[in-house]
Amino acid sequence: MTRHERLERAIAKRMDHLEASGIRRVFDLARTLTDPVNLSIGQPHFDVPEPIKKAACDAIERGFNSYTVTQGIPELRLKLQSQIDKRHGHPDRQVFVTSGTSGGILLALCCFIDPGDEVILFDPYFVMYPHLINVLGGRPVFVDTYPSFQLDPDQVKEAITPRTKAILINSPANPTGAVYAKDALREVAVLA
Repeated sequence: MTRHERLERAIAKRMDHLEASGIRRVFDLARTLTDPVNLSIGQPHFDVPEPIKKAACDAIERGFNSYTVTQGIPELRLKLQSQIDKRHGHPDRQVFVTSGTSGGILLALCCFIDPGDEVILFDPYFVMYPHLINVLGGRPVFVDTYPSFQLDPDQVKEAITPRTKAILINSPANPTGAVYAKDALREVAVLA
């Protein structure tokens, strides 16, 4: 068996369903532009402000440079929890800090999605969503939002099957920036 064949055999079959992101082609194109403003994947077009740089360096020098507890620094969680409690007033809403949105969504999906389960996504969608679902053996189900990029609860209702396990919504939507109408979100929440 050749080295290539051994490597190919070692890679999990589920990886066959993951494709390279189309946004990477846009990144390549952007590298050819003179002084572009990069608003992609959360990258600001300005440097980190000096006071924040100084605070980070000071924290490292004081020894705050190791892993935190998995669920996030207790002081941060307490402060966030008090804001959530004040805003929503639901005792069942507990804060959990993740290392980014995709990591948080993956953890949530790991808790809910079994092979064959369906997750409803709104098209256009963040490029990682289908991959996160596929890697868990789930099946993304796409609901079209063109041309207004708004939710249509009737389309969501039509997309729901006995295998539907989740409806993944973010507002403002990524990548369009559309903010979904409150009434439509409420109707989808009732459907869920």
